[in-house]
Amino acid sequence: MATWPVTLPKPQAPGYALNPVDQTVRTDMEFGAARARRRTSARNDKVSVEWVLTDAQMAIFRTWFENAAEAAGGASWFTTSLAIGTTGIVSVEARFVGAFKSSGMPGLKWSVTAELEIR
Repeated sequence: MATWPVTLPKPQAPGYALNPVDQTVRTDMEFGAARARRRTSARNDKVSVEWVLTDAQMAIFRTWFENAAEAAGGASWFTTSLAIGTTGIVSVEARFVGAFKSSGMPGLKWSVTAELEIR
């Protein structure tokens, strides 16, 4: 399994958000309260992340992201360290949900945002 490159920074705090996945299914009843049941016990939470990268780091990130043996364009799982509401920063398996977004100016800093699915 691929790993997050050690030459790239950890996600920035301002763009970081943990979004737990709803594990229940609700059925509205004709009369009375809705029924709810647990769909799954699997925790595939989503994490919104933001990295601030230099031009050189952006080149490393893009190469790693596109490499079939690494992130495979976002389709492959990789290990990284994230805060997921347990005990500080822990090692998790993650993969990209869709494409990343970036903004910035060449020669300056790049702001890269993405949503990761973790397990």
